[in-house]
Amino acid sequence: MKLNLLAAAVLTAFAFGSANAALPDSWTVGAAAGYSYGYDHSFDNATINGIRSKDVISYDQEGYGVKLYGEYNFNNWFGLGLGYNYIGGQALHYEGADENDHEIKGGSSLHFNIAELYGRFAYTYDTKGSDVFFKIGPTYTRGSWDGDSDGRLGGVAGVGVQYAFTPNFAVRAGYDYFVNTAKLELDSNERLDESLLYLGFQYTFGGAQPAAPVAKKKVKTTQTHTLDAGVLFPFDSSKLSADGQGAVANVVQSANQLEEAEFEVYGYTDRIGSDAYNNKLSQKRADAVTSELQNNGVTAKVSEGKGKANPVTGNKCDGVKGRKALIDCLAPDRRVEVVVSGLTSEVK
Repeated sequence: MKLNLLAAAVLTAFAFGSANAALPDSWTVGAAAGYSYGYDHSFDNATINGIRSKDVISYDQEGYGVKLYGEYNFNNWFGLGLGYNYIGGQALHYEGADENDHEIKGGSSLHFNIAELYGRFAYTYDTKGSDVFFKIGPTYTRGSWDGDSDGRLGGVAGVGVQYAFTPNFAVRAGYDYFVNTAKLELDSNERLDESLLYLGFQYTFGGAQPAAPVAKKKVKTTQTHTLDAGVLFPFDSSKLSADGQGAVANVVQSANQLEEAEFEVYGYTDRIGSDAYNNKLSQKRADAVTSELQNNGVTAKVSEGKGKANPVTGNKCDGVKGRKALIDCLAPDRRVEVVVSGLTSEVK
């Protein structure tokens, strides 16, 4: 079951390993304390001081532990850690007779100093660096009991979660399982493993700091939209067509990029006809566009008909013969201009 849990943790870590971690290229240091529990293996056939029976060898498995650790976060999902763990509060007791039928009785407290080197795979779930993680790596344990001590290579696998109050300060909770922490005086088929359920605090420093926000300033800009009267209206009419309504809606959409936008509407005709007629027609056309702007949620501050003023054709059509040909030539003069003024952001 333990192997299944560790395998699931490994798969989970790699599945989520591409998540964004806070402060890559940073250092984390921390301290923790918690509850330890020891696991015995093959005690059924264990021998200690000549006694060979599980009935006379007892193991006080519960204790306490403290942890110190430092980690370097290489990138968004992986870091290397170095830790020190002290586990105490456990004991081993034995009572019986040896092969010479001499009574033997005793016991000793157990102490373990565990150094660990591990890779840490993390999935960060907020911008400050809170994450869930999996760790795995080799260990070296120096254990002492019954006035003796022993050094032994082993391994560690662990899972945990940390919550970051700020990008620098966080609380971490986790569970570590240490393999092959001791053999004591038992035969080669026996070993002790340790585990530590812990809670602690940590501080992260260094790393790539977020770039300072780019300063921006507001710049006034003006857009001039020239709308062809032939698209907006039937000839010699001021009733807005369906295509004209679409053209006005496009102007409003284009102005959405401006802040504090203001609209001015100017109507123009060609030179055919009297000034009075053209002035009246250009005003009606300007008012029609202004009304359609209001239908799109915009109020124009100016709506003015300018008649045949400001022709864009100049003297281009002076030599054109025939009324129809002249009407076609003067088409660019028949227009409505929508002038939009507003503010845009510009990087300093």
